Amino acid sequence: MAHSSQDRSVRDKIIDVAGDAFGRKGYKATTIREICKAAGVNVAAINYYFGGKTELYRTVATDLIASTFDRYPVDEGVDATSAPEQRLKAFVRGALRRLLSPDGLSGYPGKGQLVVRELADPSPFMDDLVDAFIRPTAAILADIITQLLGPGATAQMIARCQISVIGQCFHYAMARPILIRLAGAMVADESAIDELTDHITRFSLAGIASVRRYLTDPAAEPRPSGRPNGETP
Repeated sequence: MAHSSQDRSVRDKIIDVAGDAFGRKGYKATTIREICKAAGVNVAAINYYFGGKTELYRTVATDLIASTFDRYPVDEGVDATSAPEQRLKAFVRGALRRLLSPDGLSGYPGKGQLVVRELADPSPFMDDLVDAFIRPTAAILADIITQLLGPGATAQMIARCQISVIGQCFHYAMARPILIRLAGAMVADESAIDELTDHITRFSLAGIASVRRYLTDPAAEPRPSGRPNGETP
């Protein structure tokens, strides 16, 4: 269906208002009537443009995440044939920009919580979002980590390294209120994101290198006491 510029303006307004409402209250608790009131439209407009609440939410979630990935690609422009260390750094920077930049997910006070809500209380569309965005992103990170670990890495080892890398990025976004109170103001400008990128990359590479050493020599794994072979003083 072709829409006029006025139609697109109304549609965009509904998406913007709905994104804020869904982010603040969640899919289940948000009503069409409150979205209509905030957008200055009637219920018929929701049905006309989206066919109802279900498709409206799907559109909001997909548009929000897609626009963020378009703005900050997973590979940050680094070629897939580049060194895995360089690819990992680009991956981390892209993730942090999507999560922390003012024009990323954190730049929308209401909408930015939509992703967090999806993780805590998945909507009926979680599977769609995973297939469209998360699974392809995870495959890229898995390829990077597989290269870094080398032959012999099991699927479980690769998956755990993936979670360890992306978990650091998500923690800075999801635990921001706590981190601000513990560490002071957290500025999410390019300089701060670059510093975080360097730290998370160094930390992750060191951890992955430790896992790789364990693959080649399990006996070389550090002991809890910090002494060779678990010796006591």
